[in-house]
Amino acid sequence: MSKTEKIELKIAGMVCAGCSAAVERALSGLDGVSSARVVLDQKTAYVEYDPAKLAEQDFKKAVEAAGYKVE
Repeated sequence: MSKTEKIELKIAGMVCAGCSAAVERALSGLDGVSSARVVLDQKTAYVEYDPAKLAEQDFKKAVEAAGYKVE
């Protein structure tokens, strides 16, 4: 079993629950993510992932593809 790591990402552009849900879906859909939770009030995504499969730039690409930006 691979070890997991956690990362916090500050997300710009989220203004509603739909926004945070879109970011959460984008992050959760990445192969190697075991959990993704977005807190709208904090404008922060909390992701637990397998570092053998993903790096920080992968999360940035997924967030940008959903129409938002990692600060």
